[in-house]
Amino acid sequence: MKISRNDEANLPDFSSHDEARKYFKNQYGDRFVMMSSEMIDEQKVYFYSLLLDPETFHEGQKKLSQGETVNGLALLNSYQSVEIFEDGQIHIIH
Repeated sequence: MKISRNDEANLPDFSSHDEARKYFKNQYGDRFVMMSSEMIDEQKVYFYSLLLDPETFHEGQKKLSQGETVNGLALLNSYQSVEIFEDGQIHIIH
């Protein structure tokens, strides 16, 4: 389910964050989760996680919020980061 570089190259061109978000939500449903947003160079950027292993992801997030130790590699492999800029530009972490 991970988005490959080839998948990324074949993504449509998006004209807004909302358009890109809708596309990813249609593709991945509840496994596409917004984590946060912030302003970068006068443009809002939205940070999403594509959950590859939801159980490990949620368990890791819970432990982190409680100050517990987590298996970093397991947590990192449980999701893929997707950044969507307000103008629809996409950046996927591979």
